Amino acid sequence: MLVFIVPLKSAKLSHDWALTSRLFERCVRALCNQTSPNFRVVVVCNERPECDYQHANLHYCEVDFPPPVDEPEDAGGYELARSKNIARKNADKARKILTGLEFAARFAPTHTMVVDADDCVSNRLAQLVEQHPDSVGWYCKSGYFHNEGSRFLFLNRQNFNVVCGTSVIVSYAHRHLLFPTPDFYQHAFYDPPPGLVPLPFEGVVYLMATGDNIYMSAQTRNEIYGSLFRRVFSKRIFAIAWKLLNYRPHLLTEARRREFGLYTLGERHPTAPLPTGSSTGTPVPTPAA
Repeated sequence: MLVFIVPLKSAKLSHDWALTSRLFERCVRALCNQTSPNFRVVVVCNERPECDYQHANLHYCEVDFPPPVDEPEDAGGYELARSKNIARKNADKARKILTGLEFAARFAPTHTMVVDADDCVSNRLAQLVEQHPDSVGWYCKSGYFHNEGSRFLFLNRQNFNVVCGTSVIVSYAHRHLLFPTPDFYQHAFYDPPPGLVPLPFEGVVYLMATGDNIYMSAQTRNEIYGSLFRRVFSKRIFAIAWKLLNYRPHLLTEARRREFGLYTLGERHPTAPLPTGSSTGTPVPTPAA
């Protein structure tokens, strides 16, 4: 049994709660589209999102601890990740994850996976866990980046888990390996904890510049891109080739849309055929891309 833990930020921290809710709905539709029924989704939140989507395996755990409050701070680009405001939000996220893990115990999970509420995951994850119940777990060494609305995905082949919080499946017995302190959930490692191995397929799409990211906003992304441009082109030609080999573009095909539930955000309740199964959450097995 795989339990997905979705820590949802408070409406008080959202720039656009309606957008946050639409991103969340897309995320949980993808989670609930697993090819195996042996999963649960636990959403830990201060307030329930504006979402009518329901599924028998979808559960809400509402908390009453106050959300973090931003203070005036001058930070951007890479420096934003080390700011005090981000540290407070990371602590809030960690507290929600730990609360979700306690809630998940009632389902007797073999494994859990933390999922950021605006990312999309493969519908093959629960089946992988079902086939390997004794595994310590997996981390996403590789995975896709996607700019909202783009026709392309960019494959990071080397260190996806360092950038994306939706990147580790760990056995419930080893869940605390990812918490060096109670205030921080550690997914960004180059040397994995003992027993964790790379996921055997790309399992996650990291959505950037959605308008609701805590860290990877459009402004932050552009600042980092500018920094990368200066650093890459100040070195020899092999450095450029290395970047190209490690961020390969892939067309966002219909097969990939179905696997990851990655439909384009439009109306709050999309009327176009969804790639993620029906509103009742009936899993729709789909072949890998």
